[in-house]
Amino acid sequence: MKFSGLTRIFFLLFLFSLGSGRLRAQEESSTKSDMVSEMEEKFEEEEEEEESRHFFSIMIAHDHVSQGIKNGDRTWLTLPSFMIAYNYMINERFAIGIAGDIIVEQFEFEVEDGEEQAIFERSYPIALVATGTYRLIKHIGILAGGGFEYAKEETFGLVRFGIEPYLKISPHLELLLNLSYDVKINAYDNWNLGFGLAIGL
Repeated sequence: MKFSGLTRIFFLLFLFSLGSGRLRAQEESSTKSDMVSEMEEKFEEEEEEEESRHFFSIMIAHDHVSQGIKNGDRTWLTLPSFMIAYNYMINERFAIGIAGDIIVEQFEFEVEDGEEQAIFERSYPIALVATGTYRLIKHIGILAGGGFEYAKEETFGLVRFGIEPYLKISPHLELLLNLSYDVKINAYDNWNLGFGLAIGL
């Protein structure tokens, strides 16, 4: 009887250990499954965050005109300006967009035509430019485009080239530095240095 009692006790202990082992394995499996599910959800959320393709940007800048006239003398002008832009990211490297900027001053510039020199006035000119941007390497994009510059005195066609370093703060926010050169057809040229933010929607 003693042997039979011990046998029963060992048998019950065996069943208990077997059951607790299975329960522990199920709990570990459930924990691993939960961890995998959480990682998959986090990855999907990050993918959704990275899907932002529409970016609006605003910049404060200065336009630099080498052909400027001040008090009758030719001089280098530094003119404050503002720029707003919209860009659509086709993929990780290519974007197309449109940019508008305004020089918030009146100024004069000189154009040489052979031996003759002519002085023109410009009142708060507004430029509208269609651009294409290629992100050459991480944090640097190059851009090119064309459009026109309007002022009450006259409208000029223009061609723009530039480089745009950027720093991605989040999937929806970038810091921008813009360095561009505008060729105004039959008028003055200028280069622009601006700093601003791009917000993704």
